[in-house]
Amino acid sequence: MLKRYLFKDLDTKVMSFSKVIDEIRRKNLTGFLRVVYWTRDEYLLIREGEPYKVVIFNTDGTRQSAEPDTFKLGDEDGTASLAETTVDDLVAIAEYRHNPKMDGSIIFFPHGTPIQEPISVSFLDVNREFLLAQRSHLDGYMALYSEEEIFGLVVFQGGLPVAVFAGDGSYGQPAISYINAHLIPAKSFMSMYALEPELLSFMYSMHDDNIIELDLQIKNYSEAREYISKGRRSAIVVIESEGISRYDLFFRGQLIESLVKDKGVFLQGEDKERLSVKVENLPDRTIKLYEVSLIEKPNTIDVVIEVTSEEVVDTSPEVPLEKVTAVKSEFIRDIGPIGKLIWEKTLEEYGFKESSMNLNQLKIVVERLRKEFPEEDMSKEFMRKIEDILPDII
Repeated sequence: MLKRYLFKDLDTKVMSFSKVIDEIRRKNLTGFLRVVYWTRDEYLLIREGEPYKVVIFNTDGTRQSAEPDTFKLGDEDGTASLAETTVDDLVAIAEYRHNPKMDGSIIFFPHGTPIQEPISVSFLDVNREFLLAQRSHLDGYMALYSEEEIFGLVVFQGGLPVAVFAGDGSYGQPAISYINAHLIPAKSFMSMYALEPELLSFMYSMHDDNIIELDLQIKNYSEAREYISKGRRSAIVVIESEGISRYDLFFRGQLIESLVKDKGVFLQGEDKERLSVKVENLPDRTIKLYEVSLIEKPNTIDVVIEVTSEEVVDTSPEVPLEKVTAVKSEFIRDIGPIGKLIWEKTLEEYGFKESSMNLNQLKIVVERLRKEFPEEDMSKEFMRKIEDILPDII
């Protein structure tokens, strides 16, 4: 999820790259540095303060990857932006899935309302997350991925799994097998997202057998929209150019959603509106129409995630019990009597024990508790108190 820009559209002639990297490491930043030139956009992907991949999008539509030590500012004019994100946005940039026929529902990753922000699979019993999805009646999906590759999505309706899509384009049981073969706890992440019902129906229906790319020689958007409206079709119109992708979703002839991705990152607000108009009017843009046979009543399926065996050693130091108790007490004091129940449910969800918790585990718990406060000021005050209790937690 794109959180904020630390700076945006800064002239590269005045930017000190070394100072930017120093600040990235000091802040332990996860996000990307994007440098825009006339002929290309270069992305330096960063996780927890360390650059790990370069992805280059050329204006002719080609794309290439490189190692982080190859990244440097070009001599030509350019602008730079530094964004803080979660790791799901980074894998979306690294993978750049954008073809509904080829990639199916993975084109929607990581769109949605975050229910669980990215967390290392090392800390999870992934199958227990299915029980949590069921208890919350989740309409949405679980994503499983590494820094550079998405392994697959599990789609839920009413809290029950109804579809699985894998990074290799497979669906159903073959997709489950693919995920199980690639998911290594120490190198993998899980996150969950809620979706609106209309978009959810596309999400679980978009396997290869249900999507047809129509070769209609469409010249402009109005032609595509008229074709869909007259036939009361369920379809996706994809407009693309220069790494910008706009997806207009139609249910029985009616537009229900419009999504915009820029080099894999979903946009909101003014950026979304601006690039939505831009991509439709670029002279070299393409317009493609995909008809989707929507499944009206999906069947529940059995999904068991069996991660690839790899010993994971968490060297994070154990936190003294009195410190853990102090964090718990402060949370209950700040949020009220319900805090005890929230604390217990959070520990149960992650499988942590109050009596033996290491620093990494406590960081995860504190981050979850922080989100329980209804107001940002209350959340910040809680975090200030936690830093007083245990400075290393921040």
